[in-house]
Amino acid sequence: MSHTSLESGALTLGASLSLRDRVARSLRASITAGELKAGRVYSVPTLASTFGTSATPVREAMLTLSREQLVEVVRNKGFRVLEVGPAELAQINEVRLLLEPPAIASLAGRLSPPELEGLRAHVDQILEQAQRGNKAGASAAAFVFRDVLLRLCRNDQLVDFIVSLRTRSRAGYPQTSIDYSRFAATQYGLIDDLAAANKQKVARTIAYEVSRLGPPLRQVPSGS
Repeated sequence: MSHTSLESGALTLGASLSLRDRVARSLRASITAGELKAGRVYSVPTLASTFGTSATPVREAMLTLSREQLVEVVRNKGFRVLEVGPAELAQINEVRLLLEPPAIASLAGRLSPPELEGLRAHVDQILEQAQRGNKAGASAAAFVFRDVLLRLCRNDQLVDFIVSLRTRSRAGYPQTSIDYSRFAATQYGLIDDLAAANKQKVARTIAYEVSRLGPPLRQVPSGS
């Protein structure tokens, strides 16, 4: 198993987060990048060795992911990464379409120059990883970028719910199919639209990004 996003994610999350939270965020990135495979069981000692830490923060992080329905506990073995089926993915994305576009569009015209530059720096990281051919690293950087953007809404209840939905939807979609160089270019445009207070264009961009991750619910066969 490659640990590219596990290792790089732990280094880029910021000292303000607890070790448990840094591990949890890196694990989320690894799940969405496909490094931790759906259906497989991973032991706490193995993951702790990857992070160079004790088992306690890893176990606590995995329990957090269990509450987010990303993994399940396998007694005496570890944690299994859960699969996200087509019907569940469609349902998640329909909820995301109701929440994410208006939430992020509400930031249009409200961000300070330092906040906008900080966002551009995160997109720079996405592009750098994409140009290196490191899709796992680009996926992790993209997840952090959107998390930082959402946190600017300053509504922790809303943001935590959206982040949980995003993680589950990305776990059900092959991140290797994303062209992260094009994605980065779109995010630079998104930041420009935020700076220009173009709420409608921001909302359209976010809606497009969410909708491309899976078919609408009405297109999913029953029983999927």
